[in-house]
Amino acid sequence: MSPPLTPSSPPPNGISHSTKKPSFRKGTNTVTYAQPTRLPPPTSSPFFSKYDKKWRWWHLLSLFLGLVALGETIALTLGYQWLHDLPPPIRISVRQFPSIPYQHFDIASSTAARAILAKGATVYHVTKEFGPATMGGLGSVVTSLATAQQQSGHAEVAVVMPYYSFLKNKFDMDRVVDLVMDLRDKQGRLMPIEFRVWRMMHVFDPPAPINNTATVLPDGTLVNNTRAPEIIIPHHARVPVYLIGPGNRNPFSQAFRCRNSLQIYSSPRGLPQEWRDQYFAKAAAHFLAHQATAVDEESLFAPLLRQPPHIDVVHIHGATNAFVAKWLDDQRRLNNLGPNPPAIVYTMHDYLDELQYTNTVGNVLKFSEQESVHNDDASFIHGDRMFMSSIGIQRADMVTFVSRTMAANMVQGSLDFYLKELIMDQLLQKAQRHRFFGISNGLDFSHISPFQFDKLIARKLQFPEFADDLLHTNSNLTTASLASPSTSTLAAPTPWVWKMSAAPNDYVATAKDRAKRFLVRRKLLSDADLKRPLVLFVGRFQYNKGLAWFDAAVEHFIANNMTFVMLGQENNYPLAKLEQLRDKYPDHVHLLTTPKQHRQWSIFCRAAADFVFVPSQTESFGLVAAEGMMFGAGVISTGVGGLQEFLIDRPLMQLDPETNAPLNPQPRRIRLQRNKTTKEPTVTSSEYYNAYLFKDGSSLQEAIRDAALDYQRLLASKALREEYHLRMISHAMALNWDRRGLGPLHEYQHVYAMSMASNRRNYKSTKNPSCDMCLPRSLPAQKPKVETVVVG
Repeated sequence: MSPPLTPSSPPPNGISHSTKKPSFRKGTNTVTYAQPTRLPPPTSSPFFSKYDKKWRWWHLLSLFLGLVALGETIALTLGYQWLHDLPPPIRISVRQFPSIPYQHFDIASSTAARAILAKGATVYHVTKEFGPATMGGLGSVVTSLATAQQQSGHAEVAVVMPYYSFLKNKFDMDRVVDLVMDLRDKQGRLMPIEFRVWRMMHVFDPPAPINNTATVLPDGTLVNNTRAPEIIIPHHARVPVYLIGPGNRNPFSQAFRCRNSLQIYSSPRGLPQEWRDQYFAKAAAHFLAHQATAVDEESLFAPLLRQPPHIDVVHIHGATNAFVAKWLDDQRRLNNLGPNPPAIVYTMHDYLDELQYTNTVGNVLKFSEQESVHNDDASFIHGDRMFMSSIGIQRADMVTFVSRTMAANMVQGSLDFYLKELIMDQLLQKAQRHRFFGISNGLDFSHISPFQFDKLIARKLQFPEFADDLLHTNSNLTTASLASPSTSTLAAPTPWVWKMSAAPNDYVATAKDRAKRFLVRRKLLSDADLKRPLVLFVGRFQYNKGLAWFDAAVEHFIANNMTFVMLGQENNYPLAKLEQLRDKYPDHVHLLTTPKQHRQWSIFCRAAADFVFVPSQTESFGLVAAEGMMFGAGVISTGVGGLQEFLIDRPLMQLDPETNAPLNPQPRRIRLQRNKTTKEPTVTSSEYYNAYLFKDGSSLQEAIRDAALDYQRLLASKALREEYHLRMISHAMALNWDRRGLGPLHEYQHVYAMSMASNRRNYKSTKNPSCDMCLPRSLPAQKPKVETVVVG
């Protein structure tokens, strides 16, 4: 039974009855009772009561500490997992290598090369850049080399490259073949992937379109043409370009998707860059194997004596394509490339960045038909990375480098470079077998000629035709001089004689002044810049291009009242430092960094420049310096690497013995005569320099000072200034591929002939062809001295 209720005890369920009497509403029968009130229950803990009106400070502190503890726990867990999955550091033994003499071939006495290449060799270039898909120096070199080879008639040239999406609507494409290759899925199982190969024709100098819309007959009748006449391109003026298309499976269906040539080395989201490179390497090798053995595509009515489809030489450019050599060499060993398999030539275009290019072993095995790395390739693996350039050197029949001087320095031991331990064993073995050569690049200025460039012609800024004719008159002298370069002499063997015009518009100097005024009108330069020498830097903003010199160089440029234009793309050098220089000296320093600015102003800046600044720490060839000379500009440079092959330093500045100041004017080996009747000047020059070289801070100051003094001296005489510009252009024109039968074009033909002869001997003597890995090692093993960690 329930206990009796008392007045002081609370009612059950916490309900208390009101002690008020019920009230009656007048005029009604309704009785109103007071509502019962609910008492709060007794609280056991006052800390987190739901009856509290607001949170106290200890509530917020507790929540904050809990969140911090949770975040630290998650961070520690993820950090531990990341460190656990991180591959161990790559350790490469630092070694000393023996020095061997470099032996170059003698083209003039090479009868074997001429015999092999008499009927022409079929050469396929494998590259990531070519023609309209050119981003830097690699594309320019490969394009000009293929052009020179096809025009020479000594080779049937073709190019294999990716099918970049931005090419689709710009050129006519023909489908060539659909192929299938295998790669591994996430479970490690082989799966087929299909890809298509397209072909376009790259025309070196496309003719202007013929717009014949009507024809007048002999009787005067006007007949409208319903079809424009076809333009026939000669065989030697075009090169077939085979484009490797994307695959039919994700993510390889996104391969080579890019909007312009500046993105050809980028990969879309979801497709790793290494997968993209491996996909192209394997697909290109499959296509080359198809081209070498595609007898089934021959017509039944083809002549019986016709040579079957074949490839004589596969020329691979750059480390990103080096794995093509491995795929092709594997097929050669299996006798899958026909009775006369192609020879493989691998060209290194750089000795720093290419050596550091790697793929993870897992990414390599994804495209391999074997589940593990072959023993022959195990030596190229360090940590979990496979170094591609080493594989290309080992598997190729012949290896070349783009500078003869630097190739000689490599094998003779005078050139010390980063990660040389990765390739020196292979290079020295090749050099001992006469399979490693340095072939300096040639240049083809037909597409960037200041005399013929479309943008310059449209604005009437092209260099004059009279100067072009004058240069070709004296071209034989410069070509003969540079065929056997000797930079120790500052005077030409025979003086140059320049018979100039009396008309100002026939001068290169006039065209350069006109280009400078154009940049002033477009607000890129100021009015004050018209009276100053213009110094131009073109290239990527990275440390090995010498950007560390910029702070000191700008100070000297301003001290000598010079304008400095920096035109390039952002890279590993902080762009903020260059912007600080521009903001600190806005009247003298100009900075152009975007792709739009590069496309819009590059050719006009070159045409207006008086000097180009090339302070590179390393340079395999020096394309920017050569292009600068082609536009009549002198070169202020460190003269390192391949630059030393064609840059000739200025004569020593003569100083006043009393004041120790430079004499003004400086004594020169140059004579100016003027025809009294026609007023036409004739300049006879024995000067041969084209550069202002420096090695340290003090010599940098002297080089910039000498360049500024030259500019001031040349302003006094238009004829002497014209001689200076013509001399610079002459040096650039001498760097062509032919060079009167002694140039790099003929050196590559010699390399092709040697590789083909060696390849035929190997495959006629045995079905298991010899290779460098099968030959005994003739180099003694070196004991490691130190160990270094390779980062990245």
